[in-house]
Amino acid sequence: TFQSGSTLPADQSVQIKVSKRGNKSITLVRGLTSSMEDRKKLLKELKSKLGGGGAMIDGVLELQGAHGEKIVEMLKEKGYSSAKLLK
Repeated sequence: TFQSGSTLPADQSVQIKVSKRGNKSITLVRGLTSSMEDRKKLLKELKSKLGGGGAMIDGVLELQGAHGEKIVEMLKEKGYSSAKLLK
């Protein structure tokens, strides 16, 4: 269900990074080149599966909590074969 002209998940080099904001952990998902609509759908799905909050800021998905490994697994299931967790 990708829109015409959008990039396939396997062609996107997605990087996932867990970082701190104050005393809370957040997980950043960068490198998505799909349309903003597809990113919003992906964010909504990740938030519901992880049971947490999140937002999209300048095309980067930010999820509350340290969910790096889980997000990598979920993205690989969805076809983002080049998704990797940055340390």
